[in-house]
Amino acid sequence: MKDPDCGAEEKDGCGPTVGHGDPGRGDVSEGATQASMTECAPCVARPSPLPQRVASIQAAIAAEREPLVTLTHLLQLCRDEHPVLQERMQDAACRAKAEQVMAGVRAMLPAASTGLTLGADVGAALAAALTADDGLPAVAVARLLAELLDERYERSFRESFRRRSPYQPGVGDPIPLDGPDLRQVTTMPATSPPWRLANRLDETRHIRLAGEWVTQFQVIFDYSLARELAGIINRDTVVATCHPNRALAEFHFHTDSFGRTFPVRPKDEDKQHQEIDRLIGIAVANGASIVVLPELCVTEALAARLQDWTCRTGGPTMLVAGSYHHEDEHDGSPRRRNTAVAYLRGVSSPLTQDKHSPADRPVNEDIRPQGWPELRIHVSDDGWHLVLAICRDLLNPHAVHALAEAGCNLLLVPAMSETLVAFGGPVANLVGSCQALVAVANNPADFSAPADPTVRRPARALFGHPGFGQLTRLVQSANPDPGVGLLRVHTGQLQWLDSDAEAVLPSSGVAVRPPWVDTLARLTMPDPLGSDRPSTHVTLEAAAVLVLLTDSPHGPSALLTERAADLTNYPRQLVFPGGGAEAGDRGPIATALREAREETALDPDSVHILGTLPAIALPESGFLLTPVLAWSAEPVFIGSPNFAEVSRITSVPLYARSSVHPGLVPTPEEGALALSGQQPAELGIASAAVLDVLRGMLWEHAEYTGSAETGQDRGGRQG
Repeated sequence: MKDPDCGAEEKDGCGPTVGHGDPGRGDVSEGATQASMTECAPCVARPSPLPQRVASIQAAIAAEREPLVTLTHLLQLCRDEHPVLQERMQDAACRAKAEQVMAGVRAMLPAASTGLTLGADVGAALAAALTADDGLPAVAVARLLAELLDERYERSFRESFRRRSPYQPGVGDPIPLDGPDLRQVTTMPATSPPWRLANRLDETRHIRLAGEWVTQFQVIFDYSLARELAGIINRDTVVATCHPNRALAEFHFHTDSFGRTFPVRPKDEDKQHQEIDRLIGIAVANGASIVVLPELCVTEALAARLQDWTCRTGGPTMLVAGSYHHEDEHDGSPRRRNTAVAYLRGVSSPLTQDKHSPADRPVNEDIRPQGWPELRIHVSDDGWHLVLAICRDLLNPHAVHALAEAGCNLLLVPAMSETLVAFGGPVANLVGSCQALVAVANNPADFSAPADPTVRRPARALFGHPGFGQLTRLVQSANPDPGVGLLRVHTGQLQWLDSDAEAVLPSSGVAVRPPWVDTLARLTMPDPLGSDRPSTHVTLEAAAVLVLLTDSPHGPSALLTERAADLTNYPRQLVFPGGGAEAGDRGPIATALREAREETALDPDSVHILGTLPAIALPESGFLLTPVLAWSAEPVFIGSPNFAEVSRITSVPLYARSSVHPGLVPTPEEGALALSGQQPAELGIASAAVLDVLRGMLWEHAEYTGSAETGQDRGGRQG
């Protein structure tokens, strides 16, 4: 790897080839640093006899100081040896032995809030931990080390990628997966699990290795606007699509003798400008901070004039000014292009993206892209992966796969299509696989030819939102007049505003609140709690947890899971396995068993259902939770836990007395649970309530409750 900062190329397997690209793909993007354009030989040893392979990795990570590079080495080994890893990580003895090896390394690493580089002693410890023996393959330890580095050094990854920006990965190189959890900005529960729950062998929470898909596109991660894009989406964000045209007759189509059309542009540019200005004003007056215009609704000059909107007080934060046809030269040859352009508040240079899939209807678009198709991903400091795409580029299944793999979570699409039905599948794929937000702006309202009596009116817009039941929603209008489509991110509400909607422009004298007022409004409650507050009806969704009890020398013990640290709900808390009900579940027992299997790999046949406890209402999370009580002589786990949700599985005695065993885990009412010498994990409130109910139900079992020794009655009073 060649470090862009120092200009020195690493050798002899000292690090992965981060961002070296593919020799058959030409140069990296324009503006790439000389370092990122310089070809370098692969540094990670290719698959060879395993002992040599492990030895090469040990030597490399012992000398490496950058956590990102060390993590890549470990994930490479996990990818190469995935059959062994899949088999052995289900072996309890193997995993226990790997955890023993990990204990010493874990103690050496700094806390996640401070670790930025690897010391020489840490590198040596990581290398030594990979030493295999007959009962412990090196790849089993590599997987645990990768997860540990990902947890402790995640703060260093963004700077590593930023330093390489514009970063073009090759096959096997790391790519960032630092997307935000959209549950933080929407009240609608996601209809499919977040993409990070896949628990793949070539990824951790924040890093994934690039696959063959990066050879099909020039994939570039661009951090140049990372700070400016921070906060592009929040709970108050409204995304608007503007639709200025009624029919194809409002466009000029220059067609040659072969039926090829170029350029396509509005017939009356001044009238088009007035209409677009009016629609953007309507969108902004209704709270839109992101505005998307359709494909080919502007010329290059008109698009440049629209940048003024992001300079106005109260204007949008981002304006995707559609796309336009234009010509230039590439390597001395003429080139016809369809380019999307977007303007960002406070940034003088626009974001651009070229179309690579020419349309064949309603016109035969005569664009001639040259060079390798590019997918440029603009990364924000808070993890948004923004991509611009133009119409039919979104119908390319290879492009959709690449966007999903790269963690695209905000996709803005100018379109000019006679139907948006075909876009539903690709958009649903992106929304469901990586929990993205998608806005497609279509134009015009009527695609009928002048001599065609059939009226063809496509949907005006398509929005993708993880809370929608089908993941996508089309926006239709009753008439072909210009208008604005709105998506309110927080609630998933859709709205269509006709062109005669009242627009209160920022320049009309309406007071514009300063940014600090909006910050205060966002961080305060909408109204105080008082006696005159009207009653609020809360709709609760069915959910269930599995309360699995086993016997131990100290009485009944309950199986608990420690939630992963970066989950939005209950991070680092000890809870029962469980979750929301799905359509196929036949009652809370089915829900609890399914969720336990998905989270912990528990075999349902190894447990015996005892019954259910009274449901618990959890208004804040929106669930009506039914605890399902079960018992097992010896629970059987048929695979590995889902480490994206569960960082640890443990068993906690329902009753514990320090006199029984000095190392016994304290009961929940004694405070935080300290397990295996790790940082204490707090018990979830609902889980603590269930354990209290169980202790009350078992009050007569004096051998466990302690009443026989302490003289306490079941209420805790002295007898």
